[in-house]
Amino acid sequence: MQETHHDFRTLSVDYPQKKGVPMHNEFEGSWLATASGGMWSIENPQEVQVHLRDIAAGLSRTCRYAGQISEEAEFYSVAEHSVIMTSWAHRTGRVRTRSEALLYLLHDGSEAYFGDMPTPLKALIPDFRRLEDRAQNVIYRAFGIGDGTVRALKPELKRIDTRVRMDEREVMILEPALGAGREALWKLDPDLEPLGVKPLMMSPFDARETFLRAFCWALQALPDDLGETRALRGAAIFLQDREIIPEIPDFSTNKEASCETAFSPC
Repeated sequence: MQETHHDFRTLSVDYPQKKGVPMHNEFEGSWLATASGGMWSIENPQEVQVHLRDIAAGLSRTCRYAGQISEEAEFYSVAEHSVIMTSWAHRTGRVRTRSEALLYLLHDGSEAYFGDMPTPLKALIPDFRRLEDRAQNVIYRAFGIGDGTVRALKPELKRIDTRVRMDEREVMILEPALGAGREALWKLDPDLEPLGVKPLMMSPFDARETFLRAFCWALQALPDDLGETRALRGAAIFLQDREIIPEIPDFSTNKEASCETAFSPC
């Protein structure tokens, strides 16, 4: 469980560098403890606080739909959701470069720190959305994804994010909520169709490893249009130390969700 500290004006801490990530020795404002032993500023996050290790840990342990999925489903992580979207976008020609892959893979990156608040509830809490948007922008910038790339690809990404909900809900939401949700989506867009993917509902451990493998695949298999940033250097070192294999699985309903070849789309 994350520990939240509120209203610490200036907190001086000696950090166990061998066990965690390097941090500055002064920190202002409210913050969350992270999986690596670091600290994430709730109100004023900085790029130096962004670490792939924390994002993978948080997203793989966060259940979609506030955990309100069928008992048969048990668990469905934001990490798996992110890999599914990235994989589908790659196989349909929408992801061709490193920046495009990481834009999809990290599109819910802020939820690694704030959890997955259901969209209807989020709409009622504008301050939360403001904090979430700020965190998401910091994560994108930390990995070299510019504002122009985000603006250009966000409309299509959001549509794909909506479409994949139709696939997800079919296997983890029960009636009558399933039908009501489908009708609500169609009222917004009558032409909306599912992607044709099938979530595996991986365990948190498997989801984390799959997320890290997809990130490694993006760094090693796709053309580099990002250059080098502190977060990318740290990610590359972390993946190498963990001996992560680069691969992007296929979740298409007409294929086995596996990838024999690390760099090719199965």
